[in-house]
Amino acid sequence: MDTEQDMGGLEDEAPSGTIDCPKCHATMKRVTVGDVVVDRCQACGGLWLDVLEKEKLLAVKGAARKADAGPRAAAPRLDKTTKGKCPRDKSTLIHMVDLKQPHVGYESCTVCGGVFMDAGELTDLSEMTLREWLRTVVR
Repeated sequence: MDTEQDMGGLEDEAPSGTIDCPKCHATMKRVTVGDVVVDRCQACGGLWLDVLEKEKLLAVKGAARKADAGPRAAAPRLDKTTKGKCPRDKSTLIHMVDLKQPHVGYESCTVCGGVFMDAGELTDLSEMTLREWLRTVVR
């Protein structure tokens, strides 16, 4: 699913239209990676990805790592928090797992299709190990 298309550099955007993190409730900052604008929590490093942004970032080699702040100390503690509200429409988020990598869990909005990923999870999802790849082939 990787492509060699360049997602460009990382650019921070102005705070207009900011949302609060569904996990720790800190302000999220809009970050642009190529043509995708994501919201990154300034405190815990979690990412809010609007519908199809996760797929767009995963489709371009290196884009997930550029968007993701990487693991943070708060991430394991916050990973157990699953009753957050969607920052867009205030619906209750539900816990989901990736079918190819079931150890990667994230929260999803059933109304708008957005997802919240803890710091480091998008990068983890973009880097399938040999064992994970073999598991998908054997099924």
